[in-house]
Order: sequence, then C-alpha cells, then structure tokens
Amino acid sequence: MKAGGGVLHRTNDAGKREFLLVHRPVYDDWSLPKGKLDRREGFLEAALREVREETGIQANRPIEIGSVGYETGAGNRKVVRWWLMDVVGGKFRPNHEVDEIAWLTRGKADKRLQYRNDRNVLDRGSALVDDPTSSTIYLVRHAQAGVKAQWKDKDHKRPLDRRGRKQAIDLAVELQAHPVMRIVTSDFQRCLQSAKPLANAIRVHVETDRRLRVGGSPEDALKLFREMKGEAAVIITHGEVIGPVIGHLAASGVEMDGPMEWKKGSMWVLDASKGKIRSARYLPPTR
Repeated sequence: MKAGGGVLHRTNDAGKREFLLVHRPVYDDWSLPKGKLDRREGFLEAALREVREETGIQANRPIEIGSVGYETGAGNRKVVRWWLMDVVGGKFRPNHEVDEIAWLTRGKADKRLQYRNDRNVLDRGSALVDDPTSSTIYLVRHAQAGVKAQWKDKDHKRPLDRRGRKQAIDLAVELQAHPVMRIVTSDFQRCLQSAKPLANAIRVHVETDRRLRVGGSPEDALKLFREMKGEAAVIITHGEVIGPVIGHLAASGVEMDGPMEWKKGSMWVLDASKGKIRSARYLPPTR
C-alpha cells in the first residue's frame, strides 16, 4: 500500500511556529495528514490531494522529507512518502475522515502524536524549517558476511551469512521508522544485500557509489556527505571507510556520542548543517 502525506507549518500571531495535526474518528488518534494513492497517481500528487481533502487547506512549495514504512493493524505493508508544505489558504470543515484539526507548537505536537513514525517525520520536517540545509546521514557498516579468509571467490562477491541476513532485517526495522530520501551503498555484494530489506520496506531505489568501496578515502566519503545538503540518507559501506571517517570527525572536534566503534551491522547517525557534520551518535548492532 502506498500513501503520501504532508507536514504543514505556519507562524502564529505570537511568532511561534506551529504544525498541523488531524484527528481521525475511525481510529480515535492524532496523526499527520496523509492518504493512499489513487490509481495512476504519484506520491506528491496524492500528498497534496489528501491534505486538501482531509483539512480543506491548500498547500504548496513541497519539500521532500522522505519515506517511512510500517505494518498496519490489519497486517498490510504501507509506505508513506512525506513532504514539508507551506499553507496557501483554505478552511477546515469536519468530514468523515477527519473531525478535528489542531495547530500545535513543536513540543506539544510531539506529545500529542501517537505514532513513532509521525514523530520522526515531524522532527525531520521541523529541522528543515529551521535550516533547509539540515541533513541526517545514517552511516551503516554492512552486516556480517562470514570469514574473509574462508571465501574462495573475489571479495566483492562475498555475501551476507545467516547472522548478517538477520542483521540486515534488523537495520530495516529500525530505519524504516525514520524518513529516508536516499539509500547509497558500495557496489560490493555484502553492502547491496544489507540495503535490500530497507529498500523493499520503503520503496526507495538503491544507488551505488564507488567512493564507498573498500579502499575509498575518508575525504571522498565526506565529500559525498556534503553533497547531501537537506537530505536524509542511508549510506552503507565498509569498516575500512567508516573507521577513518569517524576518526577524522573526532579529531575535528565533532561531538561524538558513543564508543569509537563501527561493528558490522552498526550505524553512526550523523547530523549536519550547511554540509558540515555537527554531531555523531553510535548505534550498536542488535545481534
């Protein structure tokens, strides 16, 4: 199931930024406005239409936030692609889908939203309002791929082992709850396989970049990060690349939260502004 949604924002009379939440009576929940794609409809087209139908508000100047994936209560897989939107005009009238709306400041909206996905989307949208160059990079070391010395074929063909395949699924479960615009990976088999479960979960195309191969320089990797201004991206590469990158960031005075590690199946979450990494947080592998 595919859906599109919008994070609408405005500045109130007191000069404070507010975000629009909707109450759905059928679920008795507070969420962000979204809805399923009609036949032959694109994600953005559906997002603008659903915002208008649910809230009566006309929106424009959409800025992509990213895609999230999850399983519905009925057990169906759902992908929602989100955009940050300005308000042009319009007036809300209660309808069968939405019986109430609320314009809330960032903190109050975060407390009222009932789903983790929505809170993550709001967090990313709010960051883009504050700074359009804001980016989040999930720097992932590929999952477990057996013992290199025991692999008889070319190294770039070495696949994930049983544990690695489970780690790749764990990565997808964690990352699909965060809005992601791009997935960029080394073209080595173990990196591509680490990316596949997430790509399938959020319907995002996997790009390959030779700068992420074994032997790639930290300078080239950091250049790639700088090219991602305003984006939320998952980067999957090798320990030989991640280690020097993390070492460079630490030596440059970047705020580092976590041990100087990059185990297989782990990730560093890098927050950047104007193309410069400002902070880094380590998330160890789940198994």
